[in-house]
Amino acid sequence: MSISITVNDAKDIATITIIGSFDFSLFNEFRAGYSDLTKPYKTYVVDMSMVEYLDSAALGMLLSMRNAIDTDSNIQLTGANAFIKNILMISRFDKRFDIQ
Repeated sequence: MSISITVNDAKDIATITIIGSFDFSLFNEFRAGYSDLTKPYKTYVVDMSMVEYLDSAALGMLLSMRNAIDTDSNIQLTGANAFIKNILMISRFDKRFDIQ
């Protein structure tokens, strides 16, 4: 379980890639991933293509991110498998996030 952060200042995008289980064990690392950036970005991408498991703590962390990020910024949740995407849709995350 880990997180990697990449930024593209030219495109004004910050990408947070989550590997393994997205659960409470990643709380501090995930929060630091977006709050410790040197500037706000127009688009934040949470790459979930390598997430094997997601729990309710992860949903809470995503909501905390949404509340912490400027409302003008777009947060994209990308690459989730069908099971995780279904959880996001049932939880109505499509109302707060751009799910791709």
